[in-house]
Amino acid sequence: MHCILIYNPASGRRRNLRLRKVDEVAGALTAEGHRVEIACTAGPGSAAAQAQEAAAFADVIFACGGDGTVHEVLQGLVTEAGVPLCALGIIPMGSANALARHLRISHNPVVAALEQLKGSPCAVTVGRVECAGAVRYFAFIAGAGPDGALVYRLVAQQKAQLGRLAYYLRAARLFATGRFSAFEVQFTPAASASPVTRKVVSVMATRIGNLGGIFRGLTDGHASIQDSDLCLHLLHAPALVSLPLWFLSGWLGLRRLNPFHQCVRVSAFSCRALSSPAPYVEADGESLGRLPMQVSLLQNALRILVPRH
Repeated sequence: MHCILIYNPASGRRRNLRLRKVDEVAGALTAEGHRVEIACTAGPGSAAAQAQEAAAFADVIFACGGDGTVHEVLQGLVTEAGVPLCALGIIPMGSANALARHLRISHNPVVAALEQLKGSPCAVTVGRVECAGAVRYFAFIAGAGPDGALVYRLVAQQKAQLGRLAYYLRAARLFATGRFSAFEVQFTPAASASPVTRKVVSVMATRIGNLGGIFRGLTDGHASIQDSDLCLHLLHAPALVSLPLWFLSGWLGLRRLNPFHQCVRVSAFSCRALSSPAPYVEADGESLGRLPMQVSLLQNALRILVPRH
């Protein structure tokens, strides 16, 4: 197979170690008879263009990094029409690695690459977000409100400098003390044909069962990127009560008893601000701007390598 390894040389705190791991993966794949090329990103957003260009001749493009790198590579591989030919592989080298953990990909880079190539590419549904005049695709999460504010405040460089523990502590402080204005969300539940409008302080659409760290327990444990719909989590005002209660009830496994939380299955939804400034929007941990936003799904828009377990 013709494999492209895309990595961000400016990401993370241990950059020399990251490069060494990428070289080890390339060496292992070459020893197995695969044709391998290494491509480092040229700057913010370049991974999408590099992946799109490489998809014309490569069989597999490995995103070597965290969820942010995976998100960028994803932008160049999703197709809104036709069948995607090039597959996405993941070499987890970030702090959270939420999507890799969901797919049960090994944290050993060489093992991760070899196991994925022994598996079979799987066609999956991908989320589509329209926000701030642009379109972005997402693999496992999109939201507005507190999570959007967190991502906006903690840009990639700050997250790398903070470390995972400090990042979680800052997130906990923001969610516990921040003031989040209400906004409007409109959706049609999968089990109904009637549109519903709600006034909420947080919207989070997820496609994996565990976000990890302090965010574990917040989502539906049965959600999967192989689902044909979204698990939409709504939090009602007041945020100073509903947010801490969401975390606490999630950690205790009592999320269904939380009167401020609602979870529905949908295939699309939209949000608009009710006051200024409008809440922030994020997808796969990347800041997209402010409301309004429209979210929909693209069926079988991405081929992704899944290890055999």
